[in-house]
Amino acid sequence: MALLPGRAVTQETQQSALTLQVATVSLSGEWKIRIADITAALQLDSDRNGTVTWPEIEHRRQDIESYLGSRLSLATNHGPLSWRFGKLAYGAIGGEPFLQAHISADAAADIDMVQVASSIPLDLTVVWSGVGAEKGRVTPSRASSFARSSAARRGFMESLQRGVWHIWTGYDHILFLIVLLIPAVFAVSTFNSALWRVMVIVSAFTVAHSITLACAASGWISLPSRLVESVIAASILVAALNNFLSRAAGSRSAGLAFGFGLIHGFGFAGALAELGAEGAPLWRTLLAFNLGVETGQLAIVGLFLPLAYLLRQTRFYRTGVVYGGSALAGLCALLWFWQRAFGDSI
Repeated sequence: MALLPGRAVTQETQQSALTLQVATVSLSGEWKIRIADITAALQLDSDRNGTVTWPEIEHRRQDIESYLGSRLSLATNHGPLSWRFGKLAYGAIGGEPFLQAHISADAAADIDMVQVASSIPLDLTVVWSGVGAEKGRVTPSRASSFARSSAARRGFMESLQRGVWHIWTGYDHILFLIVLLIPAVFAVSTFNSALWRVMVIVSAFTVAHSITLACAASGWISLPSRLVESVIAASILVAALNNFLSRAAGSRSAGLAFGFGLIHGFGFAGALAELGAEGAPLWRTLLAFNLGVETGQLAIVGLFLPLAYLLRQTRFYRTGVVYGGSALAGLCALLWFWQRAFGDSI
């Protein structure tokens, strides 16, 4: 085992952290340890100048390895797990000294549960290969346990919730959908007819954005963010102008929903990338996220459609909502298009 001087490691927060990659009968991990977490116990600052340097660490490397080995305990559903060091590196994060240790272990049978105990406080991430990732915090007084089965359920629910939240907070996606739905309550004789037309529109939008979201997430197609966001703004403008043409606008909404939904799918891809669903199969993440988006859309439809149907014959709806609302949406879309297409950033 050797210490590698000069190698820097990166991490968002300057805390000791452990990431475990769990396969079927083995695991490996990267353990980032703040020098400050072990300096006092090992008295690494031998010259007492307030800074721990590489020579001071190299001189005490056997003591460091022994100390770290006694401070981390791993166990599986089959009992305690004997782990071993791989390489050990020295670097800095934000100017603060860190060690990075590679560890690994083999189990006698399939690993379905992992328990981690440490006398050094650390942020823990357990990545189940082909299933998903879970996060926790380990302190000297609290160990953390994770099960393979719960990781899949938790990852699915997180992706679904992210889909719901994204459509609810995606003001441009919501506005595009609502503008398309405004004329859907005209030229229908019953509420069920209006509901059917709305479901066709929403389904067309869902199918379209699901196609391009899958292509973007798989890396098959990549479009510039500026282009995608600009066209999304333009889609709202086109949908708004469509509402001024005739009462037959509702019959054209499904085509607009599908055509521009292909572009909106690339917009959804950014939110999906932020999920960080490490270790999870792409198909499951896509399915959960899309179900979340669809659930969020149906909630919006459930609020909008009954009210629109009841008010469809009133002057307020025919003039204020159809023309006034569409005009306001179009103006917002023009502003967003200008900012996104010609602004310094988006």
